[in-house]
Amino acid sequence: MDHWSIEWAQLIMQINQQCIVTFHYALLNEKGEVMDTSRGQEAVSFTVGEKQILPGLEEAMVGKSTGDKFQLKLKPSQGYGEWSDDRVYDIAISAFSELESVDVDMVCEVTNPEGNKEIVTIVSVEEDRVTVDANHPYAGVDLKFSIEIVDVSKAI
Repeated sequence: MDHWSIEWAQLIMQINQQCIVTFHYALLNEKGEVMDTSRGQEAVSFTVGEKQILPGLEEAMVGKSTGDKFQLKLKPSQGYGEWSDDRVYDIAISAFSELESVDVDMVCEVTNPEGNKEIVTIVSVEEDRVTVDANHPYAGVDLKFSIEIVDVSKAI
């Protein structure tokens, strides 16, 4: 390796705990079809160690550098967690009185039984109650990502 190559290698920053990372992703299903992507929009940025993205995704990026492309599979425990029956519950229909209509598959924000706000999907609508699902749509699902690291910089 000549002198120039050694200097260039030292300038390439690898992802570690003191980094801001910008990346593009595609979330793929079992057939390789794109279910979600950042392509065509602004790349995603996060600070390593700040729990801003899925833990398994962040862990897979450590040691990578700008320009790296890779694919990875995440189990539910590394992604959006397991699907849980406890996250499906009923709410009195009167709680939705401000809405014009309440329909199955509608996504809205509610206050859960513990008093916290959360995003839910309406599963069923009865005369006096609405059943909602607070599980993430990808809970319990193995995830396959295609990643491209766009930029790595030192956090200030």
